[in-house]
Amino acid sequence: MAKNNLTRRQVIKSIAVGAVGAATLPRMLIAETGAKINFPNVLSRTPGKKPNFLFILAEGTPLGAIGAYGSYRMKTPNIDRLATEGMKLENACVTNALCSPSRATLLTGTYSNVNGMTGNAGVPPLGYDTDLFDGSQLTFPKVLRDHGYQTGIVGKWHLGSTPTGFDYWNITYEPAGPYYDHTWYEKPEKSGDEEKNPDYTKYGIKKLHKEYVTDLTTDLAIKFMKSAREPFCLIFSPIAVHGPFEPPDKYKHLYDNERIVEPGTFWDDYSNRSAAAKEAHMRIEDMGNFQFPDHVAEHRPNDLTDKQRKEWNYQTFIKGFKGTMKSLDDNIGRMMHSLDESGLRNDTIVIFTSDHGLFLGEHGWFDKRFMYEEAIRVPWIIRYPGEIKAGSTADALALNIDNAPTLLDLAGLPVPSVMQGVSLRPIFEEKTTSDWQTMMYYHYYPQGPPHFILPHYGIRTDRYSLINYYTINEWELFDRKYDPDEMDSLFVMGGYKVDPNYEKTVPSLIGDLKKLREKYKDSTGSKVRFWPTSMYD
Repeated sequence: MAKNNLTRRQVIKSIAVGAVGAATLPRMLIAETGAKINFPNVLSRTPGKKPNFLFILAEGTPLGAIGAYGSYRMKTPNIDRLATEGMKLENACVTNALCSPSRATLLTGTYSNVNGMTGNAGVPPLGYDTDLFDGSQLTFPKVLRDHGYQTGIVGKWHLGSTPTGFDYWNITYEPAGPYYDHTWYEKPEKSGDEEKNPDYTKYGIKKLHKEYVTDLTTDLAIKFMKSAREPFCLIFSPIAVHGPFEPPDKYKHLYDNERIVEPGTFWDDYSNRSAAAKEAHMRIEDMGNFQFPDHVAEHRPNDLTDKQRKEWNYQTFIKGFKGTMKSLDDNIGRMMHSLDESGLRNDTIVIFTSDHGLFLGEHGWFDKRFMYEEAIRVPWIIRYPGEIKAGSTADALALNIDNAPTLLDLAGLPVPSVMQGVSLRPIFEEKTTSDWQTMMYYHYYPQGPPHFILPHYGIRTDRYSLINYYTINEWELFDRKYDPDEMDSLFVMGGYKVDPNYEKTVPSLIGDLKKLREKYKDSTGSKVRFWPTSMYD
């Protein structure tokens, strides 16, 4: 982990006596055309002033989609700018790799078993009102608002119930596209406006927006930040990058003549893993028309071999993802430009992360859900002028339950005891101690259509991933030091026996799994049931 030259306290003290001048690093926006637009150097934030927050919550964006994390498939210059000007966390993970559960965890700082969102929420305006988020729960926007912050969210909500804790919201309840002609719902400006507006429904003021949805979300974000009183906290929550991936019209054919190399595990046959991996319905070759925009689905060829179809699906899928991701990166650049121009940059903490990762062909899969690296690891970048060393990185483990405590701590507020996460501030200040979290607990619940991923929980350490598919009591164990792609489970027949070299490792991991389930008060699913090899011999 890189060392900061000054502690936060020293920086603030030196600002107060005028000892710290302008930083010397050049700041620039990478424009869509590739031109570089220079801006004045970043200064330290205003002493004694509470920071604003721009929390960028991308949808389904894995490390493999970000240039700063070494992507070989994509360029993301504007997201990379945040990493250049701030700190990049290399080991950030989610505790349930699914949209609604992760978003509920980000807001509450609690696991799914506590906040109640174990599966994806319905879409009440369309009549699907199952699994709604309990909006009476404590969330970090509520705490911030109670302490003088103006709070807002624009973009994807996907928690079913009407948002609470926000002074302003302009959202879509739907989980994904369409990327054009999308229906949105806006919070009435003040009580009584409901009856005055003919477009009012109990879900908000209904509007159909024809423009590209990522552009629209960005327009709303910029408008909020320019008009908000300080301090403010805005959650920018684009639909991107969610399938069916639909780039803006200007990018629809950008990659037509490019062949994108498949990941090394693309032809995985799942021969050394559990039944859960073999039976999952999210193989690239089986992608249905609903995974592609209409203009693509209408022209899918029918005369391909199985191998050709898998390759065609992948190329079409990944090119759609790339174009959609490029638009997201462009729009993040627009927001950074707006902060620069409006004078808000120095007093605004910008955080970029995602609700979960995504399989981009790894293991021959699309989607997420499994407790595998591509699904649970997410980008996490923070820019905090004058507080965090530009270009720094950190390897300490960070979880999505930690986001809410972190924002409150950065705002100078105490973290409520109901929150199960910890503030990541010690990472930023290089003050993590020997007892910093080194393992995480994961729990995924839904098992039905469309992907039929079996429920599972598990534990991830800096080296091992132990997973239990508890409805069939099959186990997987990966030693990521020697098997970073998680191709070969060290169990035989789903847990009948373990590789002899790991017979002493497994009982320790099982014990830690039980302790973490107890720590996070998770009694859902089956109890941990594991029989040592000696019981069979």
